[in-house]
Amino acid sequence: MTRQLLLSLGVPGLLTVFACSNQPRDDELQPEDTTPRPTASAVTGTAPRAFGGFPSVVILAPEVPIEVPIPPPAVMDQYNTEFHPRLLLVRVGQTVRFKNSEDTLHNVHVIDTETHDTAFNVATPVIGAYEYVFENASVYDVSCGIHPSMAAFIVVTDSSFAVVAENDGAFSLPEVPAGNYTATVWNLDPARRSKSVVVIDDPAIELTLDGMS
Repeated sequence: MTRQLLLSLGVPGLLTVFACSNQPRDDELQPEDTTPRPTASAVTGTAPRAFGGFPSVVILAPEVPIEVPIPPPAVMDQYNTEFHPRLLLVRVGQTVRFKNSEDTLHNVHVIDTETHDTAFNVATPVIGAYEYVFENASVYDVSCGIHPSMAAFIVVTDSSFAVVAENDGAFSLPEVPAGNYTATVWNLDPARRSKSVVVIDDPAIELTLDGMS
């Protein structure tokens, strides 16, 4: 810029020139990221293998609570002198119906494995069922006092995003909203249990939660 031009512009003109010279050119502007963010993900992965005949349970607890309706009643039946299923996963507030489908006297004794408190201990009718609603998230030991060989577990969780894994540890959750989660793995073997923070932010997520497979 020549001296004559500077004199003709004066100080205000100089400020205008320099301000304009600092503006980024069109080719320097960063394009806006228009990549769509997933609203839900298909989560698959591996957890520890079954132990003692009981598979692992994988629970994804969202950092920000997500309201999901309570599922319909779940059923734990008794026949062939066994509980069916031997591992039942339910939500807090979900009704569980305890049935006896054989002409043999049974009872159901349920104990919280953390507090060792008895939730209930009742005889199960041959016709009809005993219904119970679990209000606390925990793992419950289920037994029949008449037949000591009968054993089962009920895992009660606050989260809607939970699943019983296959015996080899494989699991899948098809619709998990994007966000941060605490992944908890329950296994009959305490050494195979774990807890970690995971981020769900892609349409397909694969998690490795098998600290001991």
